[in-house]
Amino acid sequence: MSKQIIKSKYFLYKVLNTISNTLNIKIKDIIKVYLPLSLMISNNIKKKLYYQNNHQLPYIIGITGSVAVGKSTIANILKILLYSWLCYSVELITTDSFLYSNKILIRKKLIQRKGFP
Repeated sequence: MSKQIIKSKYFLYKVLNTISNTLNIKIKDIIKVYLPLSLMISNNIKKKLYYQNNHQLPYIIGITGSVAVGKSTIANILKILLYSWLCYSVELITTDSFLYSNKILIRKKLIQRKGFP
């Protein structure tokens, strides 16, 4: 086995362990679901890099779903994996940033409606 393959496997192992330990996700689930998804997205990004006036335009991925279904978890997993494959800056813009804190929700008597329109 070549040194490059060994380095690549070790790097992948470190990335998978980081995700598993940080986000409490089983490595087998990362390998089965998120790794192929991230590779598909990575390949798509490489094929469709758009430029305007010699500046690379952002590639935007939207994740939608109901309350507490794991959108932020999926976004964080993809952020780590896509950065690992592409070494590009990956930014998350979440709706969590637009919500009131629990303290404000309690003060405004809205805590019972948290997460619902």
